[in-house]
Amino acid sequence: MGLKDEEIIERLMEENTSFRQMKLQHLEYEKQLEDYLKKSYLTPAEQQEVHRLKKMKLALKDKMYKEIADYRKREEGA
Repeated sequence: MGLKDEEIIERLMEENTSFRQMKLQHLEYEKQLEDYLKKSYLTPAEQQEVHRLKKMKLALKDKMYKEIADYRKREEGA
């Protein structure tokens, strides 16, 4: 049976500096978004920043899932 995503993420966090940096940056974007979304009103500039952060967070998530898929393929092929 194959590894679960959580198990692969744990391994990549330990073994892969690039993945670890992406994960930490993703968490930072998430924290920034949470801070903005706690506000009852966002200025137009803040709304733009929220949109930008969402796009960047999604791009990182896509990269991380590609790394997870690549890791899974390597493990299954081993």
